[in-house]
Parts: sequence; C-alpha cells; structure tokens
Amino acid sequence: MTSFLLIISFLLHIISITAIYALSKQLRVEKKNDTTEIVALMESYLEEIKEENKMLQDRLAERDNNDSSRKHTTVMQTTLRNEDVKEVLPFSSIEDEPLDQVEVSLQSKILKLHKEGLSPEDIARELSCGKTEVELIIKFHEEK
Repeated sequence: MTSFLLIISFLLHIISITAIYALSKQLRVEKKNDTTEIVALMESYLEEIKEENKMLQDRLAERDNNDSSRKHTTVMQTTLRNEDVKEVLPFSSIEDEPLDQVEVSLQSKILKLHKEGLSPEDIARELSCGKTEVELIIKFHEEK
C-alpha cells in the first residue's frame, strides 16, 4: 500500500512540475511579446517626434528666410531714401522684434514697498497676500 502511495505521489509531482514548466514557458513568450510591443510603440513615438522636429526646423528656417528678406528690403529702402549714405549697414526695426514681458515677483514688490516705508499690514492689503508672509519675507531679507 505504501508503494502505491509513493508511485501516485511521484506521478503527481511529475505532472505538477511539467505544468509549472509549461506555464513559465508561456509567461516567457508573453513577456517577449509585451517587450516587442513596447519597443514597437517607442519606435513609433520616436518617429513621430522626429517628424515634428523636422517640421519645426522647416518652419524656423522659413521664418528666418522671411525675416532676413524683410530686413534686407528695409535696408535697401533706407539706402534709397538717404542718397548720401555710402555704406549699407544692416539693422533691425523695433517693429520686427517682439517685446519681452517682465513680471515682478511678489518678494520684490514686498521689499520695494517696505523700503518706501509701508507697514506689513499695508503691504499685505495692497498686494492681497498674508500679513505673516509679508513679515517673513521682510525678516528673511533683513537677516541677509
């Protein structure tokens, strides 16, 4: 009877080991498929990025060509108007260049108003911020 149980145990072990091996093999195949899908997806993203970069470079080159031809036309018109100018100097018109916008930080506004003599309460009211925040910024700046 014991030998019969041992034989059944060995058979069950062999069956379970082959099932585990088959499952692990199937998982490896699925992981490999997942990896190839990820690689393909990343390659397609890379191609899209390359196309967008090329389009951007083309647009920038086109804009630079338009800007240089516009500047050249402006220089030629100026030279024709000023007949005693002997040399054509390139220049850029203020209208061609975009204006930069600068925004002053809250900290610099607070320090400026403090130097003007306003109290922290007045500064907080004027800048719509907390009184404690104003006091901390002033105190931090005074320690430096």
